[in-house]
Amino acid sequence: MAKDRQITVRPVAGGWCVECEMTGELMFLSGARAEEKARSLAACLAELGSDVRLSVHDRQGGLIATRRYFGDAGLPKAARERRLELA
Repeated sequence: MAKDRQITVRPVAGGWCVECEMTGELMFLSGARAEEKARSLAACLAELGSDVRLSVHDRQGGLIATRRYFGDAGLPKAARERRLELA
């Protein structure tokens, strides 16, 4: 079984950081924009077939949310679209 790819949103001095092994560290002034980019990256990686775990931390560094994205590369397009409708 392949290891999940990890994406993390965490606070840093002066803003927020999205950490992803594929992109390195991305810096944002807004936590909302950081989360938006992290969700977008996770969805793209899942579409390419990777299972992804997204972790979001609050300003104090505590874990406040996790979300799993499951790889879709092996599914036919109609099945991927149906899966999105059910979510």
